[in-house]
Amino acid sequence: MMGQTAPSLYSLVLILAPLQEVEIEATVGHRAHAAFLDLIQQASPDLSAALHDPKVSIRPFTVSPLGGVPARGGRVRLRPERTCWLRVTLLARPLYERLMEVFLAAEPPHLRLGEAVFHIQEARVTPGSHPWAGYASWEELAQQARPEREIALDFASPTAFSFGEKLWGRHMVVLPQPELVFGSLARTWNAYAPPPVRVEAKALESYAEEYVVVREIAGIRTRMLNFSGRPQIGFVGRVTYGLMGENDIARIQFSMLADFAFYGGVGYKRAMGMGQCRRVG
Repeated sequence: MMGQTAPSLYSLVLILAPLQEVEIEATVGHRAHAAFLDLIQQASPDLSAALHDPKVSIRPFTVSPLGGVPARGGRVRLRPERTCWLRVTLLARPLYERLMEVFLAAEPPHLRLGEAVFHIQEARVTPGSHPWAGYASWEELAQQARPEREIALDFASPTAFSFGEKLWGRHMVVLPQPELVFGSLARTWNAYAPPPVRVEAKALESYAEEYVVVREIAGIRTRMLNFSGRPQIGFVGRVTYGLMGENDIARIQFSMLADFAFYGGVGYKRAMGMGQCRRVG
């Protein structure tokens, strides 16, 4: 149940109906990113421009891959009689308010992903209305966290970590190393959480390197996404982490970040479909 603090973290699932039968590429994250910014632009051009600012390294939103339709050979076949869905998470209440202004307009807009045009049938945000829908506040996540000894995360879309451009190309890591996963979550948390609940990201990364181990992996495999002809590899699957150091404060914060993964995503290109993650168990 929500406390007195108003929600500021949102996970909206957009139920989409294609206007006509069409086949498109399975990797639509870059197009969904553009479609989201276009929706925001209709309500607030200034906000859309700020979100598009290349100097912003950690975006206050994530966008999922297209769900509810099977991919074959890197392509998906869409039909009007079969709905699909796209998930958007927002780390600031003004984003949610601007997006809802667009959806509640007299003539809600269509959403375009490449050659596919969709009618937005509904936007689900109420917990339980869809497995990937929900809302929370920063304070709620901080207050409900407990000092767990194990944390299990499901990486639902390809996840990777970038270490910048080298002479030979971009240095990517595609392993669920604890310090990379929780370090990414801590940085995103600190970028948008109110000061009273921010964490010492460096200290948590050090704790993860020294005391957090991979206890169990299930279904871990690599998957390739193709962003406009640029392939990007990532891992998917379920990982259980063991928190071995006797430090309840660290364990509480790791538990909080694990719950936050549902909204913040993990790693590289979170605003283009990668790094979709949620706590399980």
